[in-house]
Amino acid sequence: MSWVTPFNILILIILTLFTLGSLSILAGIIILIKQAYSSELKVLADQTSRLVQKGIAEDIAGLVGQASTLLNAINDLIRSTAGLGFTLILVGFVLNSTAAFIAYQMVR
Repeated sequence: MSWVTPFNILILIILTLFTLGSLSILAGIIILIKQAYSSELKVLADQTSRLVQKGIAEDIAGLVGQASTLLNAINDLIRSTAGLGFTLILVGFVLNSTAAFIAYQMVR
């Protein structure tokens, strides 16, 4: 008797999709928690805002312009990291939904 049957292949596909989906959701959550709001980025943003305040107080226009550019870059970095986390979570839900749909079609 062969172990490679259509039923076993479908079970393998369902388990693979569910596992990959769950790992994708977990990776997205970890990225959102740890990397999007890391302490290094917070310290860098605080130091840059202090630099802007000092530049305004001492009337150094170039310093203020460069510091605001740095703040914009930090915000873009945080947004792109958060976007990556949300995309991974979305892909995970799609993979898990596909696995559930295939399992439902097998039972039906």
